[in-house]
Amino acid sequence: MIISIRKMISLIRFVACFAVLTVFFYYVLDWVGDWVNPSNPYQVPSGQAVKAFQPESTMDSQYSPAMRLKLFYWYGE
Repeated sequence: MIISIRKMISLIRFVACFAVLTVFFYYVLDWVGDWVNPSNPYQVPSGQAVKAFQPESTMDSQYSPAMRLKLFYWYGE
């Protein structure tokens, strides 16, 4: 069996280019993912925005759980 040095160098160059491009593509996708996702989704909104969910304890609630469920189905939210 004859091993060609040119073919081996070509294969090594192809594998190296593939590895470099794979790592580059990974970092580009990671950067885009960080750019698209919010940094802290649980922070208090600024400006005229309001937070949709305000956690409250069930003892301090003015509605019973049954009434809250009824309102949930009534408003369809």
